[in-house]
Amino acid sequence: MNVLIVAASPEVIPLPRHADYVIGVDGGYQRLLDEGIEPDVVVGDFDSFVGKPPQEALRYPSEKDVTDLEIALQLARERGATRMHVYGALGGRIDMTFANVGLLEKYPEMVLHGNGQTVYLVKAGDYSFSKKEGYYLSFIPWKTATISIDGVKYPLEHHDIKSEEALTISNEWTEAFARLTVHRGIVLVMVVKK
Repeated sequence: MNVLIVAASPEVIPLPRHADYVIGVDGGYQRLLDEGIEPDVVVGDFDSFVGKPPQEALRYPSEKDVTDLEIALQLARERGATRMHVYGALGGRIDMTFANVGLLEKYPEMVLHGNGQTVYLVKAGDYSFSKKEGYYLSFIPWKTATISIDGVKYPLEHHDIKSEEALTISNEWTEAFARLTVHRGIVLVMVVKK
């Protein structure tokens, strides 16, 4: 099941119109209303929502050990999500942005969408990326990884990469498809507008 989750980041980017299930997260509920999208459920402590949340909203205290987005992700998983497209989780407070990127490890079925950027994790395997004009393709190891990349300006063959290095950012397509093989480890994939 394809789930759309909209959180409260101040970024304004178009939301997709097709999802099997829609979750509004706190102030993200207003964003859904602004786009004319009716959520299936709304969750949060509503500290970033101006106005009155719907009566059927799942309300949580503001002092808790998880973020509103974590609550939404867990709910999506419980409802059968196989893919979670999250908007409004990048581009706001940097601490929240880092925490949201960190959640990818617990929720690998999540894809973060921001203004000119898409972020997700991949594990060992082979991956292909269609060329996107005007975008960079970056592969950042989740601590350490061994990867091969081709179809790009800066290819690598069975190369060990570490999170303390910036070797694998801002690559560019040279072919219709870029290919990534993760031989070992986990890699953060970022498609970022130039």
